Amino acid sequence: MIDIFQKLGETFSPAAYCSLINVRSRLRGKAHTIAPSSESGIYKVTDKQDVLYICRRTRHNRSKKGIAAGANGLAKQYHLNDLTVNPGDLLIDCGANIGELGVWARKRNLDYIAFEPEQLEARCCDLNAFNGEKKTHNLALWHEDAELDFFSKPGSADSSLFEINSFDGVRKVKAMRLDKVLADIDLNRRVILKIEAEGAEPEVLQGAIGLLPQVHAITVDCGYERGKQQAHTFIEVNNFLSENGFQIEKANFVNRVTMLYRNKKFMS
Repeated sequence: MIDIFQKLGETFSPAAYCSLINVRSRLRGKAHTIAPSSESGIYKVTDKQDVLYICRRTRHNRSKKGIAAGANGLAKQYHLNDLTVNPGDLLIDCGANIGELGVWARKRNLDYIAFEPEQLEARCCDLNAFNGEKKTHNLALWHEDAELDFFSKPGSADSSLFEINSFDGVRKVKAMRLDKVLADIDLNRRVILKIEAEGAEPEVLQGAIGLLPQVHAITVDCGYERGKQQAHTFIEVNNFLSENGFQIEKANFVNRVTMLYRNKKFMS
């Protein structure tokens, strides 16, 4: 039933699609509604308290229990709810997509830095996390500064620097080392690093080596997303972080393969 309903809506105009979804939401008692935004390709999801901008139609359903609930659910998958955070702490989000963790961070008065190579997703992140200001770093992260092929598959959030199956298109993107981009950032506070790089997690970590001594906790999606072989990156990630003073604390294998690491020098 849901698949037939959704497939029917894919052929509709933005306004007609939103009307269809809103009727279904009312019938099923869902918390959200959806409408086309003033920006092409972007939709505005609302509930009684919050607003979330999305650019892939089906993503609205993540807010079916409310926008905050959707963001909290994502934070839980990354073990962020297991961390004690205080206003002014910094969350660095590598692979931010539309910035749902920015919504989570804002509600806790955390500072937030986002990286997202997909253009529409980066714009949504600006709208969701930075009140529309262009603050999302619209680039890829790597172990060196380079210009790389980017295999785009945004509909399923599977875009990658490694060639993948059934990608929509390929284009060149700017890639940089994380520690170079953030060389002038104040790190004299609690720093949390989240990485989701669709299989490039080892390379992102290598490019963050100069930053890691100031990072208190790292949460990494190291699931089966690397290249056509859909290899996981847990062994490489775990070895690298263990060698650089981090200890694994939490592991999740439901929906995402995510690991939480703590910097041993900050552990009491």
